Amino acid sequence: MNTKKFIFIVFILLLSGCYCKTRFFEADTTWTTVAEKWKVGFLVKDTEKCSNSDRCFCSVVFRIDEKYLEKDSLKNMSIHIDSLYLAVDNEIYKRLNTQVEFKRALRQNEMNPPELRDYMVSLDIVNWDTVKTREEFPLIPRNVKNITVTAYVSFRYPDDDRVETFEVKKVLHEENEVNWIRWWLFVH
Repeated sequence: MNTKKFIFIVFILLLSGCYCKTRFFEADTTWTTVAEKWKVGFLVKDTEKCSNSDRCFCSVVFRIDEKYLEKDSLKNMSIHIDSLYLAVDNEIYKRLNTQVEFKRALRQNEMNPPELRDYMVSLDIVNWDTVKTREEFPLIPRNVKNITVTAYVSFRYPDDDRVETFEVKKVLHEENEVNWIRWWLFVH
């Protein structure tokens, strides 16, 4: 009888944990079409699940469905994300893309599952090559419920090398995701 109680208690302890919230910001529409079937979306979320930190990731993602891409990549439009801005109250965080070359949209491997066939290019507000501490990530206080994200992107058309630049500006609203965390995951 004592063995059954012990096993039951261990089982309960292994399944026990707590709920916590992870904050992220999203627009009314996740993807917005900009130029020639290209779509843009923004990702702003806590740097860690269930953390009490006000530091957040921020990035912009441009994607195009592979069905709109030619097999000959020279016939596809090329893209350059020029900059990304995040406005939080009176604070502005920015990242200028120092790489000058345009990236030509390439068709992905047709053996990939459908969700991995889109061509994507992104820019983060922090440079992952040089980031050293969490303090470099944008600070979004818990009382802030709306933020504004702006991206500037240039597209080069393959037929005449014409370049068009677009401004994409979105107001993102705070959302919360509930996570179940088992306490024993924190024990090393």
